[in-house]
Amino acid sequence: MLLWLAAAVALGLAFVHTFPGGAQMVPPLLKSKDIPEPIKLIHYYCWHIVTIMLFGLAAAFAYAAYEPTGRILAVVATGISFMCFAWGYFLVIWKKQRHRDMPQWMLFLPQTAIGIYALI
Repeated sequence: MLLWLAAAVALGLAFVHTFPGGAQMVPPLLKSKDIPEPIKLIHYYCWHIVTIMLFGLAAAFAYAAYEPTGRILAVVATGISFMCFAWGYFLVIWKKQRHRDMPQWMLFLPQTAIGIYALI
């Protein structure tokens, strides 16, 4: 049951990233005149890779919830979620930013915690 919850949370994160996040972040990036075109397109490409990864995490949790032999996918999805959480959290500290200005790490915390709890 908890893996279904992890899948739902991960799917919610994927939708937040894709729709409100995409509407807020992508147009200013692509319209920027200060960033060279190849760099803009690399960032745009990375945006889509993250989108694919987020939907993939949701699919991995859902498959693990549906198919008991898919538990390893929940382990991998939880590990990736944890690494995204940890990197986002420590990047803010390392670069002396404020967590409220770079809150992406917080979005990975619930699915990481649920994934860990579901696996123990």
